[in-house]
Amino acid sequence: MLRSENSENNTQHTLSFSEFLNQVGKNNLGYLAEKYNVNIAEAEIIAQKVLPDPDLDFEAANDAFKLGVSYNWELGNKRGARVRLAKSQAELEKLALEYYYQELRAEAANLFLDAIQQKELLSVKESSYEYMLQLSRSDSIRFRLGEITEVDARQSKLEATTLLNDVFEQEAVYKSALASLNQFMGKTSDTFNIPLAKWDTLNREYNLPDLASQGITNRIDLFAAHKNVEVSINQQKLVKAERKMDLGLSVNYERDWHGFLPPSRSYTAGVSIPLKFSNLNKGAIKVAQYGIEQSKTQQKTLELQVQTEISQAFFYFEAAKKKVKQYQTGLLEESRKILDGMVYKYKRGETNIMEVLIAQRTYNEVQEQYLETIKGYASSLVNLQKACGIWDIEL
Repeated sequence: MLRSENSENNTQHTLSFSEFLNQVGKNNLGYLAEKYNVNIAEAEIIAQKVLPDPDLDFEAANDAFKLGVSYNWELGNKRGARVRLAKSQAELEKLALEYYYQELRAEAANLFLDAIQQKELLSVKESSYEYMLQLSRSDSIRFRLGEITEVDARQSKLEATTLLNDVFEQEAVYKSALASLNQFMGKTSDTFNIPLAKWDTLNREYNLPDLASQGITNRIDLFAAHKNVEVSINQQKLVKAERKMDLGLSVNYERDWHGFLPPSRSYTAGVSIPLKFSNLNKGAIKVAQYGIEQSKTQQKTLELQVQTEISQAFFYFEAAKKKVKQYQTGLLEESRKILDGMVYKYKRGETNIMEVLIAQRTYNEVQEQYLETIKGYASSLVNLQKACGIWDIEL
């Protein structure tokens, strides 16, 4: 095979679609980095559970010293409000991570589809080159026998050389696609993972109302928007709790002695109450309330956006499916028959080499357009399922 003659000394392994997605979920560096946001948020919950620390005061002079302990007692359940807010923020980070993975999975699926397309395009170009190479060799013999002109023989040889250059270029595109797969799996490019899949496993039938209903039920970003409203409410509760006064409690021990007089000891306890005149300003509460209203509005906006995205993805999916059927119901077979017919007539001397080359190029273009169309159909299916928050794609 031509590919083995031009391949580099890279180790090659076959790669199924399910295995690829599994590797992406385990080893994608961007996804692993996003996971730390969840760890940070969970650590913040622990941090907010910590109680305020007491203060130890010590003062000393030549003939006296004073030792005291003070503690700020928070009222209004401020600590509980901080913990609730941290928990809701951690839950929001988990939803954000899940949404990130859904986006990553769809992007990875499209990369896998692109690698399959480039692989099959390489096969098409190799097949076209081999076909033209055999024809040019046949023309060389026919020229020596005087059956065709030298121009025809040169033309077929030139076309074979041009097709070989196309093969080299496509091979580079294909290997670049394989390198992208490795990057998504967190691997280097010293090993090529050859994607294995079949286009015929992607046939689906949907209706728009069912998809719209599934989108409202399954979209993670809608869950996140709802959770964001909860976060805003908890932020408002924390603002209100922090406006409650705190009590400062203190206990002191003092000892004093002067020359021949016996030392004196005293114990004191105190309470300090801050006068929060700043509570007369309701700005912080208004800010928190506006944050809640904004989150609710954003949630409604996202619901409408989800409906629109599903509708648009469905229309593109239906159009792509119709285009695929156009190719599968005659275009591919017809272009092949035209090429075979032209070659047959050329070998019988009924037409010239230019007619053959036109038929060859037309056949190649139809095959390439078909691969682009079937890949577009597969991508539209990925985008539709992503828009609905569902996933049942197997290749």
